Amino acid sequence: MKKNILLVVTGMTPQIITETVWALACDPLNDAPWVPDEIHVLSTQDGLTQIRSRLFADQIFSQFQKTYPITANIQFDERYLHVIKNDSNEALTDLKTPEDNEYAANAICEIIRDFTAQDNVTLHVSIAGGRKTMGFYAGYALSLYGRAQDRMSHVLVEEKFETARDFFYPTIDSSFVTDRFDKEWDAKDAQVWLAQIPFVRLKDAVKDKHQLKGEDSFSTVVHKINESFNDVKLKILVHSREVVINEKFVIKNLAPREFAMLHWFADLRQKGFDGIVAPTKKINSKDIPPQEAKYIAQLSEQFKQYYEEFKNTDDIQLDVDKQFFESVKSLLNTALLGHLGLELAEKISLTQNKKGQPFYLNVKPENIEIIDRFKN
Repeated sequence: MKKNILLVVTGMTPQIITETVWALACDPLNDAPWVPDEIHVLSTQDGLTQIRSRLFADQIFSQFQKTYPITANIQFDERYLHVIKNDSNEALTDLKTPEDNEYAANAICEIIRDFTAQDNVTLHVSIAGGRKTMGFYAGYALSLYGRAQDRMSHVLVEEKFETARDFFYPTIDSSFVTDRFDKEWDAKDAQVWLAQIPFVRLKDAVKDKHQLKGEDSFSTVVHKINESFNDVKLKILVHSREVVINEKFVIKNLAPREFAMLHWFADLRQKGFDGIVAPTKKINSKDIPPQEAKYIAQLSEQFKQYYEEFKNTDDIQLDVDKQFFESVKSLLNTALLGHLGLELAEKISLTQNKKGQPFYLNVKPENIEIIDRFKN
């Protein structure tokens, strides 16, 4: 069943919610009213407390629904309030530090990514409330994940009503509110506008294997992409079967064959060798030339030096032929992609300049460190 979802990022002004819904669904000048089935709000603990107090406890939202019957079936209660949390799963009361804003970015991107992954959902994101950074991240996330049916807006309120604490939406009958200068205004006459914000939809332009479509947090994805612009430093800890990138990203428990191949290529690169020309035949091919069979035997002996400590018992007989080489290389590159994301993984994936030339590890020899306690 199709569903319209309004997502509002907000701070200490719950008025943003009713103003936005009024502009979307109730404005008589709106030729194409859009009624959400659900309203979801992402905010700090203090922001959600304001919503609970004003919209729920004071029954302002239920009164709004009675005033405008078109909104009567909108689902909006405690279930649809989402709080921004830190790494310790503690709710944030405000966004005061760079770390707080990073938590907000992760939360905003996660909820927008989740909603836009549902084909039956049409998402409308309001960026009118909260800290400026929250609006920026919401807009940025919708640009990354938004689809053709999704929309973004900012609600604008006539200046004299902006500071009126008890103004929540234009009323049908006269209802007077007081601004911060103690001047009264009739909410019936209030003007509220919805500014539809165009944005570039990048979802289909992002490759399917890109980490933006994975489960990494927004800040982790940004960190990995930014790291890809720097020279890569690769550390291989043979004894623990760990790979460390730029002293920041640790890959643990690569499969033994993939780890051995990375170690092999890193060792060759560190020692100044060009790389390895891929074998062109399977070892059991009937037409394999003797020279190719000899080459496969040489590669197999080299590989076993790196694989010996980790090999499985059923790998006693192992031939680094075309099938083996291509399979392990592909699995290694896929594993690196999964751990590091597209841009950073490409920096250490096995590559070749053109067909027929050697495969090599594209890391500067001086940036490779191999620690092998098995040999100490």
